[in-house]
Amino acid sequence: MVLKSVVFILFAAIAATTGFPSEKIVGGQYAEEHQFPYQIALFHLGNFRCGGSIIDEQWVLTAAHCVLDGSQKIPPSTLLVYAGSSNLEGEGNYFEVEDTFAHELYGAFQNDIALIKLKQKVHFDESMQKIELCSEELQESDAVVISGFGRVGTNMPVSEQLKYNTMYVLREKNCYASTGMVNGGLICLNSGVDNGACNGDSGGPAVFEGKLAGVANFVIDGCGTSNPDGYAKVSYYVNWVEETMAKHY
Repeated sequence: MVLKSVVFILFAAIAATTGFPSEKIVGGQYAEEHQFPYQIALFHLGNFRCGGSIIDEQWVLTAAHCVLDGSQKIPPSTLLVYAGSSNLEGEGNYFEVEDTFAHELYGAFQNDIALIKLKQKVHFDESMQKIELCSEELQESDAVVISGFGRVGTNMPVSEQLKYNTMYVLREKNCYASTGMVNGGLICLNSGVDNGACNGDSGGPAVFEGKLAGVANFVIDGCGTSNPDGYAKVSYYVNWVEETMAKHY
């Protein structure tokens, strides 16, 4: 219990805290145009806030804290989803949000996953595509690709270009040792110092063999440290995602 209390103090949800444009993935490379056609950027009142992934023609998967202000639902009318470009100032498309659905048990950095329903359907082409949900359990040291429009480091300068990096799955007991959380819906990713997610990457994807395996949730004690980053494990939430979409189609 002591470990858990200490670690929680160090956690930081990684939604953007600055206005547009925000900053990006720590380390890694800049993405080519349309390299990640499922990647979206979520804006709130004109300010960049989070990432996310297109999973169906009218649905985006993101983090719960991206669509909430504390415990309160952010009015969907104040949100916009940007898709179709690897640059926040590119020739992408904006989609109005019809509604958002945060996981009912979200809290204390757990069950940090949410769905966004768009008012208009996405017309798939080379610039915008859906990504399949990963239903299998990842194994220790599996390589996943993360991407996002978040900070390149703590207090680092801004950039509008999407970045990506390769991270590796930690063993479950090591994830618990780092976070103090026993949670079947959490995976920890790491790739050494100066790599990983940062502010603005929340809700963004971790992809394993072409399928969406994780949703960015939090970093521990700053961006790009030796600590792992926390991601919601998509395979754990597949049923919740499918049931929520079916209920609100």
